[in-house]
Amino acid sequence: MAGPVRHGISWRRGVLAVAAAAIGGALLVGVPVSAAHPVTPITRTTAQGMLTVDDHDYGDLTGCLTIRKVPRRLAVTNNTDQTVRVYLLPGCRGGVTRVIEPGRHASPLGAAVLAN
Repeated sequence: MAGPVRHGISWRRGVLAVAAAAIGGALLVGVPVSAAHPVTPITRTTAQGMLTVDDHDYGDLTGCLTIRKVPRRLAVTNNTDQTVRVYLLPGCRGGVTRVIEPGRHASPLGAAVLAN
């Protein structure tokens, strides 16, 4: 037996529908990220100097630079005035595999770099 019927819907189905709507609504309501974690605006500056990756020179870096479509060992020489982060995946995704300070050289695994 399904229980008493109210307005064409069994009582249990009605309670489950109301509970699901309440839970779904609660999941959609939250604290905005900006309120939960105040963020100071990041001002991107151009890295002065030369970044060398696999014997190719890149000057005046701004933003993410995708070097390869798939990760592999990169020969990176940072002759800029900023740190360089090497990312595992193209588009500066997949996490940072190495941070290279100005004036340093490294051979990290990666596919993209970001000077900041």
